[in-house]
Amino acid sequence: MKPTPHTAAVLALCAALFGGATACTAEDTAKADKVGVAETLPTDTDKKQSKKQAEDFRSWVKEHGTTQQKAAVLRVDRIIGEWNEHTGNAYISTDINGGKTEVKDPQAAVDAIVKAFSGWKDSDQGYVSVYDVFGNAMVTNQQF
Repeated sequence: MKPTPHTAAVLALCAALFGGATACTAEDTAKADKVGVAETLPTDTDKKQSKKQAEDFRSWVKEHGTTQQKAAVLRVDRIIGEWNEHTGNAYISTDINGGKTEVKDPQAAVDAIVKAFSGWKDSDQGYVSVYDVFGNAMVTNQQF
């Protein structure tokens, strides 16, 4: 078979596509943008702290939340991130779409978690994102 410009172009395109596909990693897609939006759950660098934050959140909601919020926050596993009264980002890991029991209305549960978090922590420019059991974003960048 004699090489032609068309064959060479097809081979170059295939090489570029194959090379580009292998250069992309899951870690690349998990990085947050300027306001903290991450489509997949960021890496938990302090599991002890994120578990404690989730426990504190569930305790607060148990005392101050609505019935729907109390049920929803039982799905919260970890809260990753840092925030204060002025700014910050919180990434909430849940067992929604997995876990021992099914969530009948996942979006309602996520909305209840976000609303409860907004009541628990108040910030001028803070954002909360909620992720399902697989680490995929269900809601991102909701101000609290």
